[in-house]
Amino acid sequence: MKRFNTKNNLTRQHKVKKKKNINQTSHIIKRGQFGLRSLEYKQVDIKQVNNIKIKMLKEIKAMEKKNNLGKIKVWFYMKPQHAVTKLSPETRMGKGKGPIISHCCYVRPGQLLFELSNLSKFRAYELVSFVENSFSFKTQSLFKFY
Repeated sequence: MKRFNTKNNLTRQHKVKKKKNINQTSHIIKRGQFGLRSLEYKQVDIKQVNNIKIKMLKEIKAMEKKNNLGKIKVWFYMKPQHAVTKLSPETRMGKGKGPIISHCCYVRPGQLLFELSNLSKFRAYELVSFVENSFSFKTQSLFKFY
C-alpha cells in the first residue's frame, strides 16, 4: 500500500497552476487621446495610488474651471489587487501567515497607468509634469494621433 494515495487524496498532490490570461493590449491607448505609461517594474502601495488619484483629480478640476471644453474624462488602470501581509518581528517560525496590512498593485514596463480625453496637448503636458513627481518610477507620456 502506498503511503499517500494520490488518486483519492488530492490534498497531497501538487496543485496545477492555471495559466492566467495575459492582457496583450495593456500598453495601447484605447479610450482616451492621452495616456501615461510606466517604464519600470514597481510595487505600488494603495496609499500611493490614492495620493496620485487625489492629486490628479484636484488638478483636473482646476483645469475644468479654466477651460470651457467640458468635462475631462479619466480612466485609471492602477488597481490594487494583491494583499500585503506581515507578522510581528517577535513571532517564531510556524505560526502561519500574518494579517493583511494593505493592498498593492504591480506595475510592469509599458503598462498604461491612466488615460485622459477632452484635453488639449498643452494642458496634458502640464498635467503630466504635475503628476509625474509623485510616481516612484519612470513614466512616459503617450498621444493618440488621428
